Amino acid sequence: MLYEKIIRPVLFQFDAEKIHNFTINLLTNNLLPGILNTLFKFGSEKLKVKAGRLTFKNRIGLAAGMDKNCTALKSWNALGFGFAEVGTVTPLPQEGNEKPRMFRLPEFGGIINRLGFNNCGADEFEENLARLKDELPEDFIVGVNIGKNKRTELDNAYQDYKFSFEKCFEHADYFTINVSSPNTEGLRQLQQRKYLNEILKSLQALNKELDEKYSSSAKDIYLKIAPDLTEAELDDVLGVSIDNNITGIIATNTTISRVTLPEGKYEEGGLSGKPLEPIANSVIKYIKQKAGDKLVIIACGGVSSAGDVKEKLDLGASLVQIYTGLIYEGPGLIKRIKKGLVKQKSDAD
Repeated sequence: MLYEKIIRPVLFQFDAEKIHNFTINLLTNNLLPGILNTLFKFGSEKLKVKAGRLTFKNRIGLAAGMDKNCTALKSWNALGFGFAEVGTVTPLPQEGNEKPRMFRLPEFGGIINRLGFNNCGADEFEENLARLKDELPEDFIVGVNIGKNKRTELDNAYQDYKFSFEKCFEHADYFTINVSSPNTEGLRQLQQRKYLNEILKSLQALNKELDEKYSSSAKDIYLKIAPDLTEAELDDVLGVSIDNNITGIIATNTTISRVTLPEGKYEEGGLSGKPLEPIANSVIKYIKQKAGDKLVIIACGGVSSAGDVKEKLDLGASLVQIYTGLIYEGPGLIKRIKKGLVKQKSDAD
């Protein structure tokens, strides 16, 4: 109530990206996790779930894009997330697209962004990851979302993914291959069979090689897909993913569609939040019908309540990620969702 009535209205008076950066800087402060943990701590054995090679303390994760440079991991853990996906990281640092590039749609519970993989680059990112991973509890899972630099040609894109994969391998718990952001020109073409097969095949070969080098387990690999694919394109993506034995699919990234909004003129970029929810849910349902248990599904798009999470789990997802919902509902959202999930499980038992 405090967030909804007082804090959010104040924050929404300012530029969306400036508030985003202010918040991340605040969450990076070492004093904050202790305070957040006191306010939002809630756990239960009933929340645990195994997906792929990993056991998650709960199903609720932070979606990529919020913590692009991997600086606030301790705060995500303190807020009660079961896992956080950081990035998207590219081999070289890049500024991203021209500003302004992030826009709120408060009347619809949505956000449009065209950030364009702005990040510090793989070297600094890996230093942050290595330092913070040592300070986190072992049961907090960290995924690393990797992409290609803007200037890298599509034919060479697989090299960018391999670079960041190897750079972060030792400290990442899983990897997500981002070929679906609408904000890097041409990136979504990497979802085509010829490009996607080369990326996934080369990464699985590297995965095996690094597994032997570090005497650890190979990493789960997820593919984050666009919600705007045709059924034929989606069938290709699922086929290539299964053929290359990756762990699963993150459904979905932001949409370039505006069909769930009233007619009007909107900013260009990827739309997230409540307007994305029905589109993402239809993709989740389709993947489950087509792939069955061959691919783990991590659901993303429009989650702002325990009911939203339950709907995605009922459609076939194993894990759920949140980004825009956190902005609109505030830091207490994760605790409320987890309490709702425990109640649902208790009622079912």
